[in-house]
Amino acid sequence: MKPLLLAALALAVSPATSAQAEGPSLKERFETLDEAGDHAGVVALWKEHPYEVLYVIDSYLEGSLQIVETEESPDPAVLRSMHERALRGARAADEAFDRGIFTDYAASFVGWNAAEQKNFRAGQAAFGAARQAMGAGDHEAAAAHGAECAALAEPLGDWWGLGMGLSAQGGSLAEAGNAAEALPLLARARHIHHQLGLVGSEYGNLRSMIELCAELGKTDRALVTLDAALALAETLGDGDGAAALRARRAQLSE
Repeated sequence: MKPLLLAALALAVSPATSAQAEGPSLKERFETLDEAGDHAGVVALWKEHPYEVLYVIDSYLEGSLQIVETEESPDPAVLRSMHERALRGARAADEAFDRGIFTDYAASFVGWNAAEQKNFRAGQAAFGAARQAMGAGDHEAAAAHGAECAALAEPLGDWWGLGMGLSAQGGSLAEAGNAAEALPLLARARHIHHQLGLVGSEYGNLRSMIELCAELGKTDRALVTLDAALALAETLGDGDGAAALRARRAQLSE
């Protein structure tokens, strides 16, 4: 069974759960609490919605960059307000989940200069090119574009982009039959996505890793990875995926 790379890449840039449709209302709830200075309330809100947090925080970061890119004379006060809100949301997220990645991601983003902002967009374009190449069956080009995305994202502190690039590179190498090189890339992507709460992307990484581990004779790791994927299948409500994973577990356990 080959990894379902295109599906995994789609998850990497798409809302992961049905609750994501509540994004705007969640954002409004966050803003109400934030404007009241209720940090504890924001922490509690994030704990209730662990898989939508990054989307809300990123809306202020991406939104501010869009203003810079489209307005001739952006208002520094508006940008500063968006950045500060993103940072407050990120600090609450790190407190809610005992992590540090949200604050690092947000602080990195708000500190980019013009050249770094262009590199961020270039990384996004490289990821898009990787998806296109994979759709055309060009695994070599897809892997190269994925590597470019990761190389651009990492020095920026763009953890989300790094996870996307690693997923594209590792998944493409897996499709090309290079399991040994693909596995560590996808494993790293999985951990980044887990830290960011990107459950759909993490699920795609895990599904790919199961077969790579099996192919490399790492049965114990394949089973542990499978169990993690099964837990996420249930979180995502993927009944068909859960059934397939249970059947695969029975095969691997023989």
